[in-house]
Amino acid sequence: MEVIQGLENINISEDCAVCIGNFDGLHLGHRLIISVLKKEAASRGLKSVILTFAPHPFKFFNKEIKLISTPKKRLEKFYQMDTDYLITLDFNNELASKSPEEFFKEILVEKLHAKLIVVGQDYRFGSGKSGDASLLSKFGKEYNIDTMFAHKLKDKKGVIISSSRIRQLLEKGEVDEASRLLSMPYSLEGYVIHGDKKGRQLGFPTINLDVENEMLPLFGVYAAKVKIKNKFYNAMAYVGVRPTINNTMELRVEANIFNFNEEIYGEYAEIILYKYIRGDIKFNTLDELIKRMGEDKQEVCSYLKTVDDYQNNLGC
Repeated sequence: MEVIQGLENINISEDCAVCIGNFDGLHLGHRLIISVLKKEAASRGLKSVILTFAPHPFKFFNKEIKLISTPKKRLEKFYQMDTDYLITLDFNNELASKSPEEFFKEILVEKLHAKLIVVGQDYRFGSGKSGDASLLSKFGKEYNIDTMFAHKLKDKKGVIISSSRIRQLLEKGEVDEASRLLSMPYSLEGYVIHGDKKGRQLGFPTINLDVENEMLPLFGVYAAKVKIKNKFYNAMAYVGVRPTINNTMELRVEANIFNFNEEIYGEYAEIILYKYIRGDIKFNTLDELIKRMGEDKQEVCSYLKTVDDYQNNLGC
């Protein structure tokens, strides 16, 4: 996959099939659209193109949104899709002010030589989101470009899979369900930083992350794995403000890695969340906290033994 950043750097001479979207989280619904794109591109002899934007338009217009994926994780997921091109346009005043026809003609026709456009049914484009599926179809006919509109993917209960729904699941701590819709476990990422060594004093030493994620799950304890230097380790993860020992209520994202004692400050780490164990509780004493953490570890170990993946079960 060739990655292209910026409209000015697009120099594609081949005819293309293009799917367009923000693809926050790159969930199952997004993946379906991209799989349709790849299948149709292959059958028509076209190059497959994912066209997306940075920053997210909501960010540009100062609308509230917590993105599911970090830029690093988003790019990693795009690479998994293995299209011919990934193009990220700078969402700026110039792009935001283009009319629907200008966007269609200048970018899709002239820059990308689109012969097929694949989008979701609710796709909007052009200044003020004034272009819709009907207008896209109309332009397609005028420029002899096929258009396809993907239905929203639903789960077994008939509920639509969307980025907003995944955010709601994470806010409730339902990381297992969110991970299913994302097609991979949800994770928190960042560089390992020095903490205050409180966990070590309690008998549960932790790594602390300078977390890069915008979308944090419900505060509490999670069954997790930690990925460091491309190795996976069983862990008990925590997201919260440590109400029992922290008077400042400072946010912490940390993990007690089982049977692990390496110095990894400054390393990039990923805390992969599998299951919500309990909420962020204020205990009356440190002894109560220590006792509960021991119980939490037992529950985490029991759960991780049921996780059927290629990773090694270490430390339980």
